Amino acid sequence: MPTGGTIAAIGSPPGQSTRSIIRISGPDARTCAESFTDLTNLARGIHTTRIRLNNQHSIPCQLIWFDGPRSYTGEDVAELLVVGNPVILERILDQLFQIPGVRRAEPGEFSARAYLNDRLTLAQAEGVALRIAAVGDQALDAAAKLLDGSQGERCNQWAEQLAMLLALVESGVDFTDQDDVIPIAPDDLRAKLTTLNDQLIAEIGSAAGSVIHTTQPEVVICGMPNAGKSSLFNALLGVQRAVVSDLAGTTRDAISETLDLEHDIPGSGSIQLTDLAGLADSAIDAIDQSAQEIARTRITSADALIWCDPSGHFNDQEGLAALGKPIIRVRTKADLVAGSADERNSISVCALDGHRIGVLKRSIADAVCDRTGMGVGAFVPRHRRAINQAIVGIDQAMHWIEPGARALSNPELVASGLRDALDALGELTGQITPDDVIGRVFATFCVGK
Repeated sequence: MPTGGTIAAIGSPPGQSTRSIIRISGPDARTCAESFTDLTNLARGIHTTRIRLNNQHSIPCQLIWFDGPRSYTGEDVAELLVVGNPVILERILDQLFQIPGVRRAEPGEFSARAYLNDRLTLAQAEGVALRIAAVGDQALDAAAKLLDGSQGERCNQWAEQLAMLLALVESGVDFTDQDDVIPIAPDDLRAKLTTLNDQLIAEIGSAAGSVIHTTQPEVVICGMPNAGKSSLFNALLGVQRAVVSDLAGTTRDAISETLDLEHDIPGSGSIQLTDLAGLADSAIDAIDQSAQEIARTRITSADALIWCDPSGHFNDQEGLAALGKPIIRVRTKADLVAGSADERNSISVCALDGHRIGVLKRSIADAVCDRTGMGVGAFVPRHRRAINQAIVGIDQAMHWIEPGARALSNPELVASGLRDALDALGELTGQITPDDVIGRVFATFCVGK
């Protein structure tokens, strides 16, 4: 991301509006503000003026001036509040870009400059992005934890606990030849690590502790063979992605595609939708057996389930309800089946004509909104990834702790797992910052922030 020069961008949502903001930051911000207004010797505060457009027309404007370093970015900043007409906004930007040294801002560059000028910590910058994209109170609460620094304090506490336990384990390595020196008993170590692991798991809202491969929540379509799962998958995507057949066992793998719910439910974003093989008491052949095993694994790791049953009875032979995940019960093939199922607890859909597909999309959006826990790690991919890595490291360490033993028999292996966990948390506490962390954080911002 380039960091020099003066940057400008629209800082309000796209589209028509009553008012919009154009934000300017950098050494030439004053020149920009004064070049096509009647203002001179700008002082901090709000100024009412008019902006000249190509020296032909003028429009009313409120200009808010911030002297650096007492600004959001730590630089001289001008914010122009003008009529929210996209054509006018682009015309103003075109004039700004004609001034030497002024260019269009990259996504997240205003907040990146705030970070580089010590106006924001990295966690606070992530809090800004999370607050902008928040859907619901949980995300807003998580953003507040990042912005007020309380999340950083929690991460520091976790890291300090791990560092203390690692020090005790490593000190035991030095005294392996002295039976009377036991810095920490294995059962005590296991108890402390279990408590810490539970806190980390609660932070990401998942007990699986697996590495997250995507920032999108995964919703899987499951049910008995020939339950209309692939037809529903195609209907939700709006394209013929999966092969559909009346023969049971047609789906032989997990097929995933991105489903953008934003058009139908603004603010909901995208999910990873996955079509799975049908679950049956017995498999057709070895390939079908493997497909069913893959399906059960994906069901376990999914954020939400779409449970398909044409009969509408939803007999839970696979124990789906016991998984504790959001479940959307869908009575498929509504055009063919006239069962006596309770419609209050399911959604009847027809994949052929799209009957109630919109209702199902709303239910999917609602389900994935509440898919995780309350912590920041449930919403910020970087935090979730680091916490997952810490959980894996702790699990590796606990694997080598023998219950009831007097001393650790493999202290080096225990220490290795704890060191991996501490390194992962170090990315969040600032003790260890990979070179690409900053780029990943600010690349998630929209332009003008």
